[in-house]
Amino acid sequence: MAGIQTTDIIVMIIYFMIMIGIGIYSRKRTKDQEGFFMGGRGFGKIIQTFAAFGAGTSADSPIGTSRNIIIGGLSGIWTVLNWLFCTPFYWFFGKWYRRMRIITTGDFYDERFDSRGLAGTYAIFALVFFMGYISIGFSAVSKTIYAIAPKSEVSLNVNEKIELTEFRQIKDLEEKDYSLLTPEERQELEDLRVKNPRGLFPVINPNYIIIAMGVVAAIYGILGGLTAAYFTDLIQGTMIILLSLILIPFALMGITNKYGSGGEGLFDGFRIMHDMLPEEFFDILGSAHASDFTWYYLTAIVTMNLIGIIVQPHQLSVGGATAKDELTGRIGIVSGNLLKRFCTLFWALTALFVLTLFSKEFSDPDLAWGYATRMLLGPLGIGLVGLMLACLLAAVMSSVDAYMVAASALITRNLYRPFSPGKSEKFYVNIGRTSGGIIIIGAIYLSIYFQDVFMQFKFIWEIPIIFGASLWIGLFWRRATAAAVWTNVVFSTIFFFILPVTIPAIIPNLSTNPKYLLMTKPAPIVREYEAKEFDIIERDDEIQRWINIPEEERLVLPKPEKINVGDKIQKTFKPKSASIFWTKGINVHADGSLEGEGFFNLEMILFQKLGMDLESYPNPLIETLRLPLRIILPILIIILVSLFTSPVNREKTDRFFTKMRITVNPDHEKDRKNVKEALKNPARYEHLKMFPNTNFEFQKLTKEDIIGFIIVWIMVIGIIGMAIGMASIGS
Repeated sequence: MAGIQTTDIIVMIIYFMIMIGIGIYSRKRTKDQEGFFMGGRGFGKIIQTFAAFGAGTSADSPIGTSRNIIIGGLSGIWTVLNWLFCTPFYWFFGKWYRRMRIITTGDFYDERFDSRGLAGTYAIFALVFFMGYISIGFSAVSKTIYAIAPKSEVSLNVNEKIELTEFRQIKDLEEKDYSLLTPEERQELEDLRVKNPRGLFPVINPNYIIIAMGVVAAIYGILGGLTAAYFTDLIQGTMIILLSLILIPFALMGITNKYGSGGEGLFDGFRIMHDMLPEEFFDILGSAHASDFTWYYLTAIVTMNLIGIIVQPHQLSVGGATAKDELTGRIGIVSGNLLKRFCTLFWALTALFVLTLFSKEFSDPDLAWGYATRMLLGPLGIGLVGLMLACLLAAVMSSVDAYMVAASALITRNLYRPFSPGKSEKFYVNIGRTSGGIIIIGAIYLSIYFQDVFMQFKFIWEIPIIFGASLWIGLFWRRATAAAVWTNVVFSTIFFFILPVTIPAIIPNLSTNPKYLLMTKPAPIVREYEAKEFDIIERDDEIQRWINIPEEERLVLPKPEKINVGDKIQKTFKPKSASIFWTKGINVHADGSLEGEGFFNLEMILFQKLGMDLESYPNPLIETLRLPLRIILPILIIILVSLFTSPVNREKTDRFFTKMRITVNPDHEKDRKNVKEALKNPARYEHLKMFPNTNFEFQKLTKEDIIGFIIVWIMVIGIIGMAIGMASIGS
């Protein structure tokens, strides 16, 4: 296969055999639910660290980061780094998860709200969440393989050759100063952007790649349980770190070889990168036009993710519930996630190098990582392409295994067992093994449906709002009721997820109604910076092009002036338009008719009715407008409905909150005795609360709480400082 050689295939086969072997070995050691789902709650700091790192890092992390950096510069780093601001709070999550002493987050809703129905509903939500999260990794790897092994130009069919010609036309137009384009060229640019022609064409249908990954993930995820997942995460975590570094030296060599090093060695590639890319591409927060990640969009995303992260179904196990003690859980979840944030810096640096080398050679930014792998590692012929693919697959599998085990636990304990109690431990473990395959099937479907990594990211950021607020409020307000949680779950599910999908099906003409085919019309933006060598070459081309256009057009377009290195110059860019009402944009049919695709953004109707000129807003503001309702309404619904509905049984809430006040003993038998003894007199622990004898369950902070929280914030600031420093190298 073009782009993949025999040595690459051998490397991947070895990887798969090792992973499946671990699954088979672990199967023999897994005999009960506690062992299969929680690994016996005896994992140490290193295992917990790599569990958090592996479960939170899939192939979508480097590929999604590079995708958004290709589009909007360094601010695309927030695709993954937005979670950085949530990380200090993980210091508390590790403590809370361990003290709950439950196996699934569904158990939380059973114990805290005395509702098996909520627990079962949460399990269904968890399945959809896992399907969505795993689908991102599948899409990312399939697109990488797509870019590594594309068709050669001579093997393209007629339609593909036409599309390739259009791709080259749009790249040529986007390179030019927008202010110097003729009216015809401007219209051509807009038309081509709507068509979005491809520059690469796959040899293998990407859907087949997605299905193959799903089969392999199911085999070893079903076999071993959490023990297999965690031990493979040790191997796969190491491979993810290797994945983060492997392209950087080859990209640096590629830059210096292509553009000349100036005699300062390999690291002169950083200087060349700054010479080749616009200055705004090194801003860690992009402008409202140049990047998806403006300060206001980032603020909204961080707020929503902080509410939603605590309820993500896998967080319980990788976040500390499987640790031998509270401190181990805390250190594991924090250090694992900080390790991921650190790796994000290398993904960002790789993306900037790829942007410098290859930005004109592919249309879909999701293909950037794979294209760079083929161009930089493929010519060496020593299996590095196979190693890269194995690393990407390791990143996917390290998430898939943890997700499958968590999903199996939820199906078994919160959906199946309540309706079929009294079975043997072996029976429930086997149900867990087989039910994990359900999420793989769903993930395959969602990956094939979306096939857009960033769109899938946004889906996963938003879906936890169904349950996120209820867990936060349930932890700290005894008065929160099951009826209030039910009200919010039903409302959020229908309004934010079911209606956007079903309304277009119920009203077929909606997708072709001109009223809902509106696109943003971002104004051209002007950038001023010092001219570099490539600007001079580009300006000479613009002058020659002006000379060659018809005389009547020269009267309209001013002649570009010659420039020298260091001159202050202005360049005009035209940002892409985006659909206001449809998540997958507007499709242009062969007959020229337009049709909206994807989910329908119902909230936009409200803003339209309020008289907002949505077409004039920058794309990130349109995305931001959708989020406040998702953040605020669930909180308001739970609080208001709780005040007017019956509280949860006092005995139930006493049991839950008493457990949350008792430090975990690593000896399981002693810990059970401690809890049993404490439940005889829950009132004696009231003095541990910030507000004793009230419904507010905030506990007094310990010295460990405060010091750990401060230290993690220092690390967060340090990583941001490193990102800013990285951007300045060679400037």
